[in-house]
Amino acid sequence: MTRYALRKLKIMMHENGLKSILINNRSDFIASLFVYVRVGSVNEKLSQLGISHFLEHLMFKGSKNYSVNLMIRNIESMGGEINAATSKEYTMYYMNVQKDYLEKGIMMLGDTMQNPIFPQNEIDIERKVVIEEIRRYYDNPRAVLYEKFYETIYAESFLKNSVIGTSQIIANISREEICSYYKTHYIPAKMIVVVSGNFSESTVKKNINETFGRFEKSTLPAEPSLIEKVHNGKDVIEYGRMKVGQMLTGFLVTNINENDIYVANLAVSVLGVGRNSRLYRILYEKKHLVYSIGAFFSIGKGTGNICISSVFDSKNIEEIKSEIKNQIESIIDDGITKEELKRSKLVVKTDWYFSLETSFDIAELYGFWHLMGIPEFMIKFIKKIDVITIDDIRYFFKKHYLPEIISNVALLPKTRSYICR
Repeated sequence: MTRYALRKLKIMMHENGLKSILINNRSDFIASLFVYVRVGSVNEKLSQLGISHFLEHLMFKGSKNYSVNLMIRNIESMGGEINAATSKEYTMYYMNVQKDYLEKGIMMLGDTMQNPIFPQNEIDIERKVVIEEIRRYYDNPRAVLYEKFYETIYAESFLKNSVIGTSQIIANISREEICSYYKTHYIPAKMIVVVSGNFSESTVKKNINETFGRFEKSTLPAEPSLIEKVHNGKDVIEYGRMKVGQMLTGFLVTNINENDIYVANLAVSVLGVGRNSRLYRILYEKKHLVYSIGAFFSIGKGTGNICISSVFDSKNIEEIKSEIKNQIESIIDDGITKEELKRSKLVVKTDWYFSLETSFDIAELYGFWHLMGIPEFMIKFIKKIDVITIDDIRYFFKKHYLPEIISNVALLPKTRSYICR
């Protein structure tokens, strides 16, 4: 399906600034629709934290042609599903429908996003829903850990902004500010519409032109700063109602170029993805320092980061920090084996193919990489992974890693907090 999808890809730029991507597979039974909007917590002032996420909820609370939740009920009555999500750099709306109902789905979602009415009573009702979501979010130690990690590793960039926001802000933000935020950011030049699966190309083009293609062209607002300068890391420890320790260890990946993105996927796999990774073999199997450990690479339009997640007995925390540094520095100094490189390439490529199994997966990934401004990523990925060498892995860590820039943010089972260094 992946190779077929690549051959059938069509990209259109509309007069109002909208980009649409059509990925046709006539053998599929369903079709998926994604709408990416380039707005998230990075676009928020400190007095607005959480407004992007709140607005995502409110988009389904009535539009010109659909009363409250009517679009959702219509989609579900057709055997489809619809949802949305907010991140630091974008908000996305997506649906899966049986292929015969795609046209109706596009028309409904287009109206919902172009003509929301934001009734005051629905805003007040949804405030309570979102405030409860915030309360439950901060009752989750893992969520708190990630909030602290991003606050720590990003000192200046708007990437430190919380997506979920605060109860106080959501309780007091006005309808006028919500409407103004919507008008500023929900504009066609900040949107990408992706359709993947089984559909008539001519019909879908017509549907998009008659809905998203008619959004009024607007001036792009100023973009937030997403570049973080290299700075010394911190050791942050918080204590709470925990049975075991949890920690995020990470460092910024600055001045990254396109080639670094491909190498990063493989470098992180060697370091901490799966049971054959360096960190798992040494910290879990050999030294028994952790209950679990893994690494991932986070990338967007701005400064990315490499993060290592570990769960452990609190008494091991300092040895874990030291051993993570040892393993990264060992790769820089001594490289990796041919077997490690071969195995990691196999893991990365297999995961890549699994990530493109469905029309939904394909639409999500194409939309993301086009939004990030690297549309060729989808086509180049496998070829780029195939040619990465041991020296490429070493150079990547040597270029981006310094021991003094590592931050460790931990939650341990006690009741006090402090910041080291």
